[in-house]
Amino acid sequence: MIKKITILFIVLLVLLSGCRPKTSFSEDNAISAAVASTLAALPQPTAQPTHTPYPTFTPDAPALEGLFCEYEFCIGHPPKTAFFDARDAKDPSVYSEGMLASYRPDLFSLLIWQPNNGTDDPQFMLAIVMEEGLDTRRGNLDVNLLGDLTTFYSPITNTTSIPSGGVAAWICGDRAFAWKIYAPTEEIAQLIFDESMSKFRCNA
Repeated sequence: MIKKITILFIVLLVLLSGCRPKTSFSEDNAISAAVASTLAALPQPTAQPTHTPYPTFTPDAPALEGLFCEYEFCIGHPPKTAFFDARDAKDPSVYSEGMLASYRPDLFSLLIWQPNNGTDDPQFMLAIVMEEGLDTRRGNLDVNLLGDLTTFYSPITNTTSIPSGGVAAWICGDRAFAWKIYAPTEEIAQLIFDESMSKFRCNA
C-alpha cells in the first residue's frame, strides 16, 4: 500500500511540475540578446593593407603626392581627393578602357579613356564625357600643345550644385582620354586641368 502511495505521489509531482508556468523572456533579456547578436555580427577589424608603390614611367616623373598612377598612365589630381574606379565592379576599368571619378564637396572630376581606333583627333571624346541636358560648353575650344600632347579644352556650365567647370580631351599612344571637372569657377577648373596635365604621363 505504501509503495502504491509513493508511486502515486511521484507521478503527481511529475504532472504538477509539467503544468508549472514557464518563465517569460523579459524585455531586458531580449534587448541584451539583440545587442549581443549585433556585436557578434559586426565585422572584425582587418589588418591595414601594405603600401603598394605605383609605377612611374619616366625618370623625371614628379613625386607621387597628388598623383594617380595606374593603367599605365599617371595624372595629377587636386588635394584631398582621390580617384576611384567609377565602373561597375563586374566590369572594372582596364588598360584599354575605363572610368575614374573623384569628389569633394566643392569639386567633382571624371576621367575616361578608350581605344582611339587610329584617329589623332580626340574631339569625339568631348561628346562622350559630357552629359546631354546637364553640361553645356562655353566659349571657344582651346587647343594647346602640352609636351608632345595636343589637348582640347573648353569651359562648361552644368546644372549641378557646382555650376562651373571644364572639359578636355587628348590622345596618348593607342588611347583617347577625356576629362571633366565641376568647380566653383571656370578659372579654378582651368588651373586644376593645367596642373593635372603637367603631371600626365602614359606608356605610348
